[in-house]
Amino acid sequence: MQSTMQAKISVGLLSALLSGGGMCAQENGALPPYQPTVQVSGTIRSWGHGYLKNMMKLWEEGFRKFQPNARFDDYLVSSASAMAGLYSGRADLGVLAREITPPEIAAYEKVTRQKITPVTVLTGSYGNQDKIMALGIFVHRDNPIARLTFAQLDAIWGAELRRGAKENIRSWDQLGLSGEWAGKTIQPYSGLAFEAPGYFFSQTVLKGSVLWNPALRQFDNVEDEKQRSVDAYQKVVDAVGADRHAIGLSGAGYRNPNAKLVALATEEGGPFVEATKENVGSRRYPLARSVRFYINNGPALPADPKVTEFLRYVLSRDGQAQVLSEGDFLPLTAAAAQEELSKLP
Repeated sequence: MQSTMQAKISVGLLSALLSGGGMCAQENGALPPYQPTVQVSGTIRSWGHGYLKNMMKLWEEGFRKFQPNARFDDYLVSSASAMAGLYSGRADLGVLAREITPPEIAAYEKVTRQKITPVTVLTGSYGNQDKIMALGIFVHRDNPIARLTFAQLDAIWGAELRRGAKENIRSWDQLGLSGEWAGKTIQPYSGLAFEAPGYFFSQTVLKGSVLWNPALRQFDNVEDEKQRSVDAYQKVVDAVGADRHAIGLSGAGYRNPNAKLVALATEEGGPFVEATKENVGSRRYPLARSVRFYINNGPALPADPKVTEFLRYVLSRDGQAQVLSEGDFLPLTAAAAQEELSKLP
């Protein structure tokens, strides 16, 4: 009975996502099933992130049902290898589960003398740090703050005010709180600022600034006395739960009973969107993240037809339907998948 119920929930969630993203009706129709445009043969070589191995296997097995002459050679050990494999000619597909960095783009363009081509294939996870998790802003459950704008986040977490705030926000009364909160210093917590989640936050919210609030306390993954791994992002949420004056940057799916998530808006007037799994899947939540693959597509290294055909499968209803089988990543909405399909060479 339980497994049947879970299956119905998964099918319902997938149907909602593929028909436009979220439980509300959208104008976008469901994605069409995969229909081969050509029959391809040969080996597709993929280099990149190790935590996409299971997802890649599902896609590869599905693709070969339509394209039996296609083969795959995966070297999925780290996102750090993706661009090197591509510009060295040893890979056909660069698999990243984080945001690409300017040095990686520069290296590719310098070696190949052409622009890199990204293809968004998935929405990242709700709270798995190894699977490009959506980020959440946490405060103590007793804190009256329920929503924040990107300009306020920039003024709290950063130091350059690139979003136009008049001053840095360092105490809770600057956000309108009074009584016991007046004059109380805001204590920010996060994972390591130079890691992928921190980099994404600095690029997205701080508008590229890397000058963080000097009071920031950063956590790293560690092992406890019993040699069990202690997740840095769980430590962030736990620290917020223990500190009434704290604010934390962590994965949206992490939890502590004494900490709560804050709704976010990119602009002053909203809309303010809560950090729910549904809103991450619909891509309405502004700190949701994307998984992108990178391909050659230029005069020096033209697009490979078999790689393009594989991406057509990945972005089809068949390919996106397999995402829920993986368990952590979220499928694209129909609108997002169709936009990426339109960009393929």
